[in-house]
Amino acid sequence: MLDATDLTSTEVRTQYVQPLIEIILAKTNLTAATLGIQYSKSSTTAEAAPTSSEKDSDEGVIGTLYQEIALYESDEVHSSTCDKNKSYAEILEEASALSAYLTREEQTLVATVASSALVSFLIPQCDYLNFLHSYFTSTSGTASSETISRNVYTLEERLTNAMLWNQDSASQEGSVFPYSASRMRSSNDDGFTTAYFYRFLDQGLASYLSCGMTFCSNKSVIRKQAFNDIIQLISMAICPVTPQSNVKPKSVASVKESSLLPFSFQLSHVDRLHLLRVCKELAMTSDATTNNQAALAQLRESLFGFASYVAHSDKEAAAAYEALVNTSLIENDESCIQFEFQRLLQTLVESKSPCIINSTCLCIEEMILKYKGNKNKLHRFALRLLAKKLDAEINSAKDTRNNLSNTSTTDAENVAKRQKRSPDNCKPFRLIAIMKAAGVLFSTGGGLRNASEGDVVFEAEAATKQMIQNTTILLQCSADDQLDIVQSASECLALVLSNETSYLIEKSNVKHIFTHVRQSLLSSSNDKASSAIIDALKPLIVICSRQSRTCAVSFLSFAIKTYSARERVLWKLATCVSIGNPLAVSTRLSNLGESSSDEDIATCKIRTILSSTCGKAVDASPSDPLQRCLSLTESISDMWVLFKLVRVAFQTSNYSFARAILETRLVRGCSRQQSFMYFNALSTLAHGEEVLAVKGAKGIAESMELLSSCNSLLTSLAALEQNDKFGFQLEFIRLRLDTLNLIAITRSLYAEILMTEGTLSGKNNRTTLFRKNIGKSFGLLVSRLKKMYRLWGLHRCQQTRSTLRTLQAMCQLLSEFTKYGTKEAKNSSTPTSTSAPTQSMNMTLSKLRTDVLEQMPKLKQKDDSVSHASGLLLGLDVILKCPCPFPSGFFLMKPIPRAIVNISADPNILPKTISQNDDHDVTVDAKSGAEVIDAFPGLVTKVILSGVLPEKFIQTADVAFSEIIAWTTLQYEGQLYEEDDAVDSDVGGSNRFTLRDGPDSGETAGTLLPAGKFIMPVTFEPLLQEGYYKVIIELGCRDVRGGEWKVPTSSPLEVIFR
Repeated sequence: MLDATDLTSTEVRTQYVQPLIEIILAKTNLTAATLGIQYSKSSTTAEAAPTSSEKDSDEGVIGTLYQEIALYESDEVHSSTCDKNKSYAEILEEASALSAYLTREEQTLVATVASSALVSFLIPQCDYLNFLHSYFTSTSGTASSETISRNVYTLEERLTNAMLWNQDSASQEGSVFPYSASRMRSSNDDGFTTAYFYRFLDQGLASYLSCGMTFCSNKSVIRKQAFNDIIQLISMAICPVTPQSNVKPKSVASVKESSLLPFSFQLSHVDRLHLLRVCKELAMTSDATTNNQAALAQLRESLFGFASYVAHSDKEAAAAYEALVNTSLIENDESCIQFEFQRLLQTLVESKSPCIINSTCLCIEEMILKYKGNKNKLHRFALRLLAKKLDAEINSAKDTRNNLSNTSTTDAENVAKRQKRSPDNCKPFRLIAIMKAAGVLFSTGGGLRNASEGDVVFEAEAATKQMIQNTTILLQCSADDQLDIVQSASECLALVLSNETSYLIEKSNVKHIFTHVRQSLLSSSNDKASSAIIDALKPLIVICSRQSRTCAVSFLSFAIKTYSARERVLWKLATCVSIGNPLAVSTRLSNLGESSSDEDIATCKIRTILSSTCGKAVDASPSDPLQRCLSLTESISDMWVLFKLVRVAFQTSNYSFARAILETRLVRGCSRQQSFMYFNALSTLAHGEEVLAVKGAKGIAESMELLSSCNSLLTSLAALEQNDKFGFQLEFIRLRLDTLNLIAITRSLYAEILMTEGTLSGKNNRTTLFRKNIGKSFGLLVSRLKKMYRLWGLHRCQQTRSTLRTLQAMCQLLSEFTKYGTKEAKNSSTPTSTSAPTQSMNMTLSKLRTDVLEQMPKLKQKDDSVSHASGLLLGLDVILKCPCPFPSGFFLMKPIPRAIVNISADPNILPKTISQNDDHDVTVDAKSGAEVIDAFPGLVTKVILSGVLPEKFIQTADVAFSEIIAWTTLQYEGQLYEEDDAVDSDVGGSNRFTLRDGPDSGETAGTLLPAGKFIMPVTFEPLLQEGYYKVIIELGCRDVRGGEWKVPTSSPLEVIFR
């Protein structure tokens, strides 16, 4: 994608688009008038050029692409700097980069060039210029427009005419095809033309298909025909014979399958493989329509045929399946998606190759994540099939085990030997693949939540329970060679249970899971094997302990009873339980054993104690849990392990322990200046939070002073690094400082109300004014936290997102407290926090809302302001004493990569003669440097966003996403012409757009293309008044769960309408 952030639309078209189109017209022997393209008189392309009816033997006109290859590769061409000698690979690559700046006619020309160039490679004996000209001529030989219906010639007929034209030309003097086809694509080829063919595919055709320019509206008849030709040619080239299938989509029946053209293609197996890889780059923009179902259906059948019959290796078949999924997602048809999902799942179950099983699993996951249709139906359909296949795999394994147990000893040994040699040893791979696909399904919200009423609910509930029970059975596969199955089953169950939170309410379900977990743990006899099993079961143990206290107590009791003599395993299992339910572990710390000098055991003990104490201050007595942690750290010599313990201490609000380790161990062991400053900043931060937790409101001033010192140290570190590594940390500290400052002001104001007994509450003085603005100030903090959440949440972990949501709920609650009794309180609403309910801050906020805020209207007192002030002060003191949740993303020092975005005007509304500039052409605003675009009153205005998301941005995202979003703000700036007696009038509210904090119907969404590219048109409603309008655009993305996040850009996205 072209980086044109410093160029206007006119400059791009003048410097890049117009020269490119001139080169194409010169190479293809077409005229601009034929295509409906108008350029300035200085352009040489508007002159008359020979038509397709004239002979192609004129000087400078090339009849076949292979002659061009010879000219392009010669020394004469390399020494020349003439742009007309550009290869078609370079032309298509440049046109793909400029796709956002091409008009409809220019895009049609590029499409026909791509189709004709591919034809010349597949059928060397075809005159590709004659084939190209056939797009723009009707049966009578006259030019046809985009809106006129296409000629009746099929692809096979036009190819036959082009081959006959080439034979007639070759029989005359000055043959345009001097070489035979067998010489050009023979088996003993020297690689000269083959290398050019591969360069054309990888550099030209792949770029063209990936830019989304191939799909178009129904009015672009020629471009649609060219795309159909490209897809059908690739389909026939990849797999000449269409595979026979018992069940096919309806759209396949309309495609002609008896064509003899594929047998005239001179292609090797490597050539077909290169064409297959090109299909993986096929993409479609959001504004295009899928009106090529027949061609896409033929391509899907060809790709599946290649994977089934033509592929020479598993890797080649995997590439075909990836292209198949990409094609199905582009078609975006519900029946097509379900058909391909069922076919891929059947391939996974029947395959006996680990590579194929893994690749089809990845394809199924991609189909679930990126499908944009009715996801509820797909989720129910996929859940039913996955549960059925998993049940069949488990039953077949049981049958095999029963047959083996019923045979004699000698026969059993022979059966075991045969099974080791049997290809069916891939059953573990199939089980893991099915569970991974089910986990992805539930991670996107599939299951009972998306079920509607009636039989659908019962069916989804039955499939979910069947999936949970069958996956739980696989927890018993605890042998050394089957530990991966336990790991996959644990992760799958954790994802399912996190989505189906009501499953563990029934005691029978709790007993079923606990029984299988216990059997899995009892199967090991040594500490190493037990530790490996606990690591595999950790996701399940954590989620079960969090959702069910019965599960947590059962796991802990089992650990104390079974592993009392194996201290390492005991504390490892207790650590997992404490992560999910620290309260259950805190009551039984004394039963977990005494101190040990082993470093691994000491680390597990410290993690468990920190999770269970959660914010308690260090006591001087040796029996204090945190004092025990400090004594245990003496046996740990690894600085990295100590730093990880400091991170755990921050996350569990044990700031006193974190400060002690930082000051006594880490700061003293620093060897670099940056590390010394960083550890000092963390120590100061821990000290500030510790003071606040111990002293409460009395320690606000001291805490703010320490936090300000931490902010200064982090600012100095950010200046030394100069790459925005500490952006998240600085924003979090500043928000914390502003929150404490606002809480201190609020306490002083409402303490004054208590002291004066509300006598000054009704007067218009400074105190009353401050009270009115306090609620708005807390609302601004909520807005800032939301912006921080949307900017950083995608690249941080779930715990960080949960913490930011909790802080939003806290500020929102304080805003409602301060607005109580005012007009704003009647219309205010608080979104419930979706954070973990077991966190102390969440429980505190919930109690304050139910016990204090909701009870205030019920209390009938004489002086309502005094009761309101006392309730608010009580809430503030409770919040200050409660340990503040700390995001683990605070310790991740990585900047967010910025996207490169171009804003351009719609090329179809720009002046045709773009070289003749006047006052009404697109210019640049002198003040802001933004591009100025002419908008016509009463008509819809459209701008095009095009750019690239960095690869690192996509890789570091914690949640997968496939959509790009644009939020817009339209502001009236002033009149077009300055007049002394003119008065600016405001613009109606119908033309105003504001940045939204959440999902809204006014946003514009687009599709993410391969390699992070995107092209997205943004449409604005007609402007009802003349004047200058400033448009501010904010870029974002939408993940597979529906969450919306902000994407930072390298430069501000602004444009001026006039």
